[in-house]
Formats: sequence, structure tokens, C-alpha cells
Amino acid sequence: MKSLTSYFQLLNFLAENKLSKIETNQLVEKIYSFTFFYLRYKNRNLYKVFVAENITLQEMAIDAIAPLFERDGNGRFIKIIKSFNSWEPKINSEEKALFFLNKLAAKSAEKYISELLRNSDPFFSSILDSVNYLITKNNFTKKQILGTTYIVESQDFIKLGSLPDTEFINQLPIEIFDDNSSLLLKLFNFLKENTDKSPAIPLNALVQKLKKIRLSNCYNSEATSFENIPEIESLTQIAYNNTIKKLKETYTEKNKINDFETEAFTNALSNILIDMKNGGISNGLHNYLLDQLPQSNFNDYKNKYQNTFEYLFKFLKNEIKIRLDK
Repeated sequence: MKSLTSYFQLLNFLAENKLSKIETNQLVEKIYSFTFFYLRYKNRNLYKVFVAENITLQEMAIDAIAPLFERDGNGRFIKIIKSFNSWEPKINSEEKALFFLNKLAAKSAEKYISELLRNSDPFFSSILDSVNYLITKNNFTKKQILGTTYIVESQDFIKLGSLPDTEFINQLPIEIFDDNSSLLLKLFNFLKENTDKSPAIPLNALVQKLKKIRLSNCYNSEATSFENIPEIESLTQIAYNNTIKKLKETYTEKNKINDFETEAFTNALSNILIDMKNGGISNGLHNYLLDQLPQSNFNDYKNKYQNTFEYLFKFLKNEIKIRLDK
């Protein structure tokens, strides 16, 4: 049996466009493996996302690395080649090759996570856009460090201490978050003056923290629900009403579903909206509908309702995002 080619050799073959099919598969499998384990490490934060979208960690890992293996007009994996050629210090050993592939996988996974959260959670998406605006406005930048996207003051950033993580962001004093316009400046100042950590802010963790604050009444109470904030209630109610209107016009009035099924869809979407406001989808998406259809099973859902229900779920998310952006 032929032994596996070293990953240092594989990368050089890749740059020279000399990879065989077997060697290509070997490279894909290694990057997939790194990506899968990275996503599994992030599993706790991603749980509510992938149960809502009905996808597995294996499917997520495949989707995350797919852009790396897009070919150019000459059939070359140009994204990996470009990263390999520009990597500093130059890759000249098996150890450095594996380190490079690990970081490439982590970067791809982190980008995928951000996009998945953006597409799955309209509240996250809207706040992420606002944070990106603040980054640009303050002439800060984003940098990938150990596979995680951090906000840093400049690309010259040098890691001098441990990096802030999600737990650190969640424990920050609430007073730091009372003024959006100066938020990033306050965070950098706090890191420099009160901690021995590097001045770098994990982007996704910050957005999740802001979401929790914006969607809760934590300034005035210990509540963790957004149910009592009039602005959120108003815009989500409009989004929900528009979704139910779409349901009735597209499906009920055209006799694609009956009145009983319409009520089940209406109640299921209402429950989804409640969970979205209170932290995220907490159930497999199909279960929201099946809870309203006790005589149906998962096969009924897949064969009769899945496409319609997933379409309405995406419609609802988009309606919320449109209003949040306004």
C-alpha cells in the first residue's frame, strides 16, 4: 500500500498544479478534519443555529471549506495557492504545513460561522452590520488570530497577552455598552487599563453580547427577555403579520393547505418568533410545526410541509432584518 504524501509536499504539488486525484482527496480530507473539529469545539454556541437550519456538523464542515476548493480557469485551487504563497514565515517543513492547514481551516470555519449566524439570526445580522460600521468609522480593522476574527486597532497588532474570549466579553461591566458611538474605544481602553489581555475584541462574541443587551431589559431589571421593549415588539409583530399574510395569500387561498394546517403554521411561526427574541431557536425547526400537528410525523413533515415551512421561516427572518436595518 502506497504511503500518504507529506502535507508539505502536497502544498508544493498544489502550487505547481501537479496534484493527483488521490493527493487532492488527501488534502481535502485533512482540511475537512481540521474544520470539523473546530466546529465541534464551537458546537455549544452553534447549537441553536444548526438545529434551526436542520444541518449537521459534518454538513457544516463541508460547506465551510467548499470555497477553498473553487477552481480558476486553469483548474487550480487558487485560494489555497494564494494563501500558501503569501504565508509568512514561508512554509518549509511538515510541521509548518500542518499549522498552515489548521489555520486555513479555522479561518474558513470562523467565516462560515459568521455567515451562518448572519443568515440564521436577523438580530445578529443587524447588530453585526452596526459593529462593522463602527470599525470603519473609527479606522479600526479586523484580523484573524488563531482562527477567530478579532477587532484590533491596526493591522500592526502584536499579541502580547492572552486574548479575550466569549466568557470575558460576557462578564464586562454593563456601563461599557451604554453608548454605541464610543463602544469600541471604551472596550479598547478597558482592556489596556484594567486587564493584562491583548487589546483585541472577538467580533462574534461582541455581537452576541450586544444582542443579549439590546433584546433584554437589562438596563432596568434582571430580565433576560426582550418581550417588554416596545420597539422590538412593534417591528417583530409587523414582520410576523406580513409572514402570515404571505402564508394565506400563497398557500391557503390557493388551496395548497387547509384551514387546520394554516392555523398550525401560524402558531408554529408565532412560537419561533418568541424563541428568536428570547435567545434563539431552541428546537429543531420541524418540531415547531409537528407540535401543532399531533397526527403527523417527521416523514409527513418532509414530504408535505418542509419546503413551505422553511420558506416561511426565511421570509420571517428577512422581514425582521429589513425592519431592524431601518
